[in-house]
Amino acid sequence: MPDTGAVDHIFWLTVGPGYAGRVVLHECVEYGWTPEPTIRLATPEDYDRITTLAHAAFVGDPVFHYFGSLRKHLDPVTDVKESENLRRFLRFLLNTCTLSGGRITVALSKNAGEEDKVVAAAFWLPPNKRLALWKVPTLIRAGVIPILKRWGLAGLMRIGFEYLDSSHAALEKGYKGKGSKESPDASWYLQLIMTDPEYQGQGMMSSLVREAFAHAPNSIFTLESTTSKSRDQYLHLGFEIVSTLKLGKGKVDKTGIPASGESATGVECYSMVKWRSDYGLAISRLE
Repeated sequence: MPDTGAVDHIFWLTVGPGYAGRVVLHECVEYGWTPEPTIRLATPEDYDRITTLAHAAFVGDPVFHYFGSLRKHLDPVTDVKESENLRRFLRFLLNTCTLSGGRITVALSKNAGEEDKVVAAAFWLPPNKRLALWKVPTLIRAGVIPILKRWGLAGLMRIGFEYLDSSHAALEKGYKGKGSKESPDASWYLQLIMTDPEYQGQGMMSSLVREAFAHAPNSIFTLESTTSKSRDQYLHLGFEIVSTLKLGKGKVDKTGIPASGESATGVECYSMVKWRSDYGLAISRLE
């Protein structure tokens, strides 16, 4: 939004110690202030909307290009079949989260003149509730069969072995490097997070992540970032990089599209961890 130079006067109320219930009025003068979005748990009525905004957010994501073995960048208007394949996979991830006892949160828009609508969402898998290929009944209930028919065995291998297994190994290495005897599986895992492209840059992702921190304040959080932009956002939120992964090196370029020679660098991903605030002290006591 262009800077109009207008000044907003924002007031808030607090009740502090020693005030005996007296209300204190503060004034805050800021430029371009944006209110915090409302965060709540998703309901089944939200799932179609979440799938739609996830599709809009990830239509150009390099990792999903690679998973789907796409030959070119996806155009949701002309590449109807491939676009629907991506939508089905995103709904599959949502289903695996709910079937695993996961926690899906949504952010609601607060733009003037609009009704509240879901504009961002996060899928969190609780400790020891990871998605794995051996959990066949859960995968089938979540809709893995249509994914197999569309992306084939190659897609399954890329998701289940090259991505999930490599990521888990990277996190284990990071934990050992930290001196931890815990398992990465015991963390809260960010399976997916997305913001409607029209609402990006308004702090939706940060609000969703901070809500998770507040929900489980004594926990470790783990994730994989698939872009340098999201990586930097997670660093700002207190995560650290424990390993960098290369998916499809020698097969695809950095956007996940088939390539050869020097262009076949692979898709770069970042395994990241946010440790507990007392983690350094806890580890030192174990040593």
